[in-house]
Amino acid sequence: RGGRPARARRAARLCGAQQRWAPAALPRMQIVKPGRLLDGVVFTFILLFIGGFGLFLCGQLYHIAVAQEAKKASLAWTIFHKVFPFPEKKYEFNLTHVLLFSLLSGMMSMMHHPAQDTIEQEHLKSAKKAAKKEAAKQLEKKEKKAKAARGE
Repeated sequence: RGGRPARARRAARLCGAQQRWAPAALPRMQIVKPGRLLDGVVFTFILLFIGGFGLFLCGQLYHIAVAQEAKKASLAWTIFHKVFPFPEKKYEFNLTHVLLFSLLSGMMSMMHHPAQDTIEQEHLKSAKKAAKKEAAKQLEKKEKKAKAARGE
């Protein structure tokens, strides 16, 4: 029936298309580039390591702030304990926490910051000023040459 496979006939019928099916005309979609797979795996392991180490450092901070300062029972200790209410004053984290913290830090590192735009605009302004200054010097040199050629 027209030389088209059943899937293409079904798709054409669903879309209401009356065009002839051409296999070469359809682009191949590639979701994952195999050459970049190793990069993704390495980035994932680095990100998980950073996430786990960051949570470990937070635990050390909690231990210093709560466990050691509990003897003094100061106002800062009370506020810190109310902000981070861990059971039995013991900081614990597991793989779920590491994965979520790694995901958060990865997304935050990929976020575009407005300061980047500001730095780029300042760089473009200074480049334009330098180009304008250079053009003025070139024009001045040409004028001097023209005056010298006329004998002034």
